[in-house]
Amino acid sequence: MSTGRFPRWWILALAQVIAFSVMGEMGRPHWLDSVFVSWLITSAVILGPITAWLWLEIEASGLKEPKTLTIKIFSQSCVTAAAIIFSSIILALAARFIYRDWIFLAIVSSLIAATATLAMLYAVLCDQSFSKSIALALDTWNKKISLAAAAALVLILAHGVSYAIVHGLLGNISLIEGFSVFSRSATIWLLLLVLIFLAAFIGAFLNCFLVFLFLETIRREKDSESAKTSVPNLEPATQTGN
Repeated sequence: MSTGRFPRWWILALAQVIAFSVMGEMGRPHWLDSVFVSWLITSAVILGPITAWLWLEIEASGLKEPKTLTIKIFSQSCVTAAAIIFSSIILALAARFIYRDWIFLAIVSSLIAATATLAMLYAVLCDQSFSKSIALALDTWNKKISLAAAAALVLILAHGVSYAIVHGLLGNISLIEGFSVFSRSATIWLLLLVLIFLAAFIGAFLNCFLVFLFLETIRREKDSESAKTSVPNLEPATQTGN
C-alpha cells in the first residue's frame, strides 16, 4: 500500500537499481585499469544520496510525527552511506583478488553487502557515525540474525532484478542492432517499458519492506529496554517474628 501511494519512490528505486546494476557489472578486477572504473565510482557516489533520500521518505511516511530533517543531517547521512559503500566495494574487490571461486565470492559478497546495508540503515535512519554504524551492523548479526538475513534476502532479490534489467537491456540492444526493423516495433518498446516499470515497483517495495522491518525491530528493542528499566527489582520480604 505504501509503495503504491508514492510513485516518486519508484523513480528513486529505479535509479537505485540502475546504480546497483552498474556497480555489480563494473566491480570486477579487469575493469579497474580501464576508463570504465569511472562508472563504478559515479554509481557508488550516486547510490548513497538516492538511498538516503528514499529511506528517509519511507521512514517519514510511517511515523505519526516525522522527525525534523536538516540539510546538515542529510549531508552527514549521505557521506556516511558513501563511505560504507566504498568500503564494501574495496572488501569485495579484495575477495576477488584473493580467491576467484564462484561459490566463495557469492557467499562473501552477500555477507559484505548485507552488513553494509545494515550499517547504512543505522547511519541513515538512526544518525550514527561510520564506525558506530559498522559496529551496530556486526552486532546485529550476533543478536538479530533474522533482520540480517532479511537484509541479505532483499539484496539477493534486488540483485536478481538488476541482473534481469542489465542483461535484458543488453540483449534487446544487440537484437535491435542485428535486426533494425525491431527498433520500430511498438511491442519491443512496450515490453521494455513494462520491465522498467516492474523493476521500479519491485525496488520500491523491497526498500519499504526493509525499512519498515528495521524500524519495527528497533522499536521493539527500545520497548524491551524501557520495560527492563521501568520494572523495579523485587526482592522477597524478610519475615520477622511477631
